[in-house]
Amino acid sequence: MNGCRIPHFGLKKQYRNLKDELLDATDKVLSSGNLMNGEYTNRFESWLASRTKANFAITVHSGTQALEIMARYHTEPYTTMFDMTPKVKLPNLTYVATLNAFINAGWEVELLDTHNDGLVYEHSESLDDVVNSVCIVGLYGAQPPTDNLVYNNVIVDGAQHWLIADNIGDGMAISFDPTKNLPANGNGGAIVTNDRGLYEFAYSYRSNGKNQYMTFGTNSRMSEQDCAQILVKTQYIDKWQWRRKEIRYYYLDRFKALPINCLSRNHTIHSDQKFVIYTDQRDDLMNYLLDKGIDVKIHYTHALSELPMAHNLVKPDMLSVSVMMTRGLLSLPIYPELTDSEVEYVAEQVKKFYTIC
Repeated sequence: MNGCRIPHFGLKKQYRNLKDELLDATDKVLSSGNLMNGEYTNRFESWLASRTKANFAITVHSGTQALEIMARYHTEPYTTMFDMTPKVKLPNLTYVATLNAFINAGWEVELLDTHNDGLVYEHSESLDDVVNSVCIVGLYGAQPPTDNLVYNNVIVDGAQHWLIADNIGDGMAISFDPTKNLPANGNGGAIVTNDRGLYEFAYSYRSNGKNQYMTFGTNSRMSEQDCAQILVKTQYIDKWQWRRKEIRYYYLDRFKALPINCLSRNHTIHSDQKFVIYTDQRDDLMNYLLDKGIDVKIHYTHALSELPMAHNLVKPDMLSVSVMMTRGLLSLPIYPELTDSEVEYVAEQVKKFYTIC
């Protein structure tokens, strides 16, 4: 079959469904002449703080920059008061943006192995004085465990699970990348926190240190147009999340007898950002589904420890669970615009592959 009949993301369908509302919001912003830091930015930040039960929310250019800004905020006490480089522990199985954010902020990084659902369930109790932070990642939308953490700072990478997060730590980074559950039509991110100091630092840092110029900064803002358009989508997010959940339950039911591990199987609470399976026959299954017109993806082809940029980091060995998992991970379509017949077709083709193999 030439081309993919069922794309992996539903952005075209979503735009068709919301076209009039999105264009109306865009017209209102452009007609006002106020394109940055205005009414829609304030409204969206207020909605976001309320949704995450945080005291403060501040929009920035991307989820990666949200993480980097939080890391830079926590850097100062170590560099100025203790003359030391801060260190952070990260899960070995996640997107490279998480690693980039801390390296760009000047942190030393240690990579932790994961269990077979890609989450870090156990953190080392033998912490020395210089390992002072951990970054929690809700891989693929799962709720990460945050109980009994003994680190000085807990930074949450909520890019995939923020809609169901029950702990925002010292601060949580959010992504509105077009592939996420609540997508912007370009880049977009945010920080939510209960720490006023972090909020004030981020507010200044995202505008090149404005207003006092006491610290360095950068230009990292979402536009009024971005915020107005995403506010339209906030009206539908609960409906979309319910639909994602329906699709997950359907897949889980249809796949329960198959020799695959559905990474969301053991999670009652899940944001369903992705539906990821592990199979020893990943490449064969992927090629089969692509041939049947189903666009599937691999998230992620390599663990962070395998990347050239991680050559000097403390990390798991090549036989770690996280490394081995990358050899069999495959993501199936799960966006809310999928029709029932499309969902049924995806499940049918996965089952048929194992019937004929």
